[in-house]
Amino acid sequence: MKNHTVPPDAEATLYFLPGQYLFETFGENRHGLKALSSEQVTRAFRDLRTDTGWIDRRVLRYREATDWNAILSYLPAGVRTITVAFSGDRIETLTVPLPTLILLGKGNDYYLWAAGTSKVTQTTRLAVAPLPNIGSGKICFGKNDVPETHPSTLPAVWKLIFDAPFNGDHSVGRCQTEDDVRDLLAKLAAGNVKKFPTPQLIMSSTTVEDAWESIVERTRYDSRF
Repeated sequence: MKNHTVPPDAEATLYFLPGQYLFETFGENRHGLKALSSEQVTRAFRDLRTDTGWIDRRVLRYREATDWNAILSYLPAGVRTITVAFSGDRIETLTVPLPTLILLGKGNDYYLWAAGTSKVTQTTRLAVAPLPNIGSGKICFGKNDVPETHPSTLPAVWKLIFDAPFNGDHSVGRCQTEDDVRDLLAKLAAGNVKKFPTPQLIMSSTTVEDAWESIVERTRYDSRF
């Protein structure tokens, strides 16, 4: 074995040797060296748990990995209050109905889509989210600091989505009848509409499971959504 320096507060170390593992414990009055099988090592790490805290009931899926975490969540259709920046430096606070929204987070990247149904499953078809600042599904948060994906940070991400002002970036091609989706949002707010008109959604053949596989599992991804 090569010489190495053990951290002063370490209580044990695991050595990966050809065909076997050695587990060494040390301290002031104790020292031990034990050979372990791959099954024993697997069982030891499998039993390690990280407390995520109370997970929101709208978390559909969560994956924790050494390089990045991934999470899938949804928000039921409902009336929301958002801030929209229009041309000419006009900024308005709008109370508008929005469809069911589906959020996928991977590391510090987040993607947002809509759904035409209230119930979300792995086979639910995705639609373009009828909101600006979302390019190819990926949310542009501007200069805002975005927390890393984790169940405990999920409420903060949803809050940031609605608290940050929406502007004209990626506002075209996000609904059926208006060139700029901000115009649709303004009409819904002015008409005091309580439910988002589903026919306005631009639907795709991509499902929730497809999005997870393509973004999280790094397979094919339809960049239009």
